[in-house]
Amino acid sequence: MNTVSLRSLFNFTDAHVREGATEEARKSAGENAALPRWVNFAAEGAADKLNETLNVDVFDLLAEGWVKFKEIKDSAKASKQGQGKQKPVSLRDVEITSTNAPFLQAKINGLPVPELRFELDLTAKFKVLEFEIENGYITLIRPTAASAVVCLKYGKKTLVTTPSKDLNLLGEIPLPGKGIPIPGVAN
Repeated sequence: MNTVSLRSLFNFTDAHVREGATEEARKSAGENAALPRWVNFAAEGAADKLNETLNVDVFDLLAEGWVKFKEIKDSAKASKQGQGKQKPVSLRDVEITSTNAPFLQAKINGLPVPELRFELDLTAKFKVLEFEIENGYITLIRPTAASAVVCLKYGKKTLVTTPSKDLNLLGEIPLPGKGIPIPGVAN
């Protein structure tokens, strides 16, 4: 099964960089601040650099949320108490949000420009997620029908929210190494 990258769900554009730069200028110089001049000639390259930060697996971003479910923790504890591999844990109608903070630090002609710090919220919804757990680790994930929405913000301003996108995730996802450790349970 193929993994899903965050970049397959969302891409920064030069317009997003311009909006972020405008919000940053307003934050430091007031509501009527003008768009910084550097943005006009650097926005496209800045968007490309920000997009490079999105080459991460969606499942890696969501893993922290999965380990918080009571059913996952209970199964992990049982697996550590000498009961070994547990029967699969199924979660239905699951919604998990991962908040990420891509940022851009740049210099133009050796001079730093103000840092642009975005917030990117990924919300994934799954009809059913099935997990295999062994020795306190999630070792395998079987997702079914899923969709995702991405929301880009700069400060308190929402710049764009993508329409819901179906994710083709049918199959099994074996996790590398021992798998995802369950905090407080795995070694």
